[in-house]
Amino acid sequence: MTPTLPMPAEEELNKMFLELVDELDLTQTNRQAVLALPANKKWQIYCSRKGNGTLENGGLRTTDLSGDPEDYINRVKSITSDPNTDEAEEVANQMRHVEALKTALRTQPHSFVTRFIELDGLNSLLRVLETMDVETANSNLHTSLIGCLKALMNNSNGRAHVLAHPTAINTISQSLATENIKTKIAVLEILGAVCLVPGGHRKVLEAMLYFQQYYSERTRFQSIINDLDKNFGIYKDNLSLKTAIMSFINAVLNYGPGQVTLEFRLHLRYELLMLGIQPIIEKLRKYENETLDRHLDFFDMVRNEDEKELARKFEKEHVDTKSATAMFDLLRRKLSHTAAYPHLLSLLEHCMLLPCKYALILHSVR
Repeated sequence: MTPTLPMPAEEELNKMFLELVDELDLTQTNRQAVLALPANKKWQIYCSRKGNGTLENGGLRTTDLSGDPEDYINRVKSITSDPNTDEAEEVANQMRHVEALKTALRTQPHSFVTRFIELDGLNSLLRVLETMDVETANSNLHTSLIGCLKALMNNSNGRAHVLAHPTAINTISQSLATENIKTKIAVLEILGAVCLVPGGHRKVLEAMLYFQQYYSERTRFQSIINDLDKNFGIYKDNLSLKTAIMSFINAVLNYGPGQVTLEFRLHLRYELLMLGIQPIIEKLRKYENETLDRHLDFFDMVRNEDEKELARKFEKEHVDTKSATAMFDLLRRKLSHTAAYPHLLSLLEHCMLLPCKYALILHSVR
């Protein structure tokens, strides 16, 4: 859109443009890039934005859509009130409405997102996720609903409200139960990103425990590791999902307490190794995909470094964690003249009393 009004003085223009940029809630990098534009380009963008046109700059695009936040929320609530509709036209309408909301949350001004939250939009989305039937859960509508939450979390205010919500991350984790690959990937991307923000890592681990109960897993991460090994039939889907899973696993291992605590990483990694992740990783090498290989290499690199550091604690070059005898000998020597030795013996005595078929119970209470 070409400006038709005369450009104001530079000082006034900068003030007007700054207000516009604040509305867009840009990342710091994009904000600096936009503010550094020449005056004529700022004026062109300002007129385009205020004239309900389109703003484009280096991948930044903002499009005004009809409807205010309340309209979108009412449309979302209509999905909750009739989740089992079989009418193709109604399903198509629901898809259009949810896709429009996703775009609006991603492109509308910061004030739109704030108003959406104030009108209980977040809870409306979560309620749909909690109440959808199996058919909807496996449909593209589910993917679009998760996309709305991703878009909401790309906004600083939206992200803060999702993280502050008592059950939002747990509810999002439920969507891992879907058969829809795109939905699984979107959920894993959200959970992986949450690991990186203060306080988010704990919420993700709590969500994995919640999902364990929700999906009747024997242990947490079981379904994720199963999906890492499973062949879904389509090469692109297989590759995309497995890349998303490895990215998520590396985020869980290496952020939060894992950034600084060796013992935390080892405990969590042993949980994944018990589920058989290492042989699966070796199988994934067959894809020979650069992006996937980077995640696999990072997992192996950190594991090797951690095992070397663990060995140094026992004054060894290597600890054979696959050998019960080797690990027991190390513990026996290290603890034999300490107050912890009687407790080691007591633990072994109790283990001797457990029938082998109940070994899984011991693991579950470990």
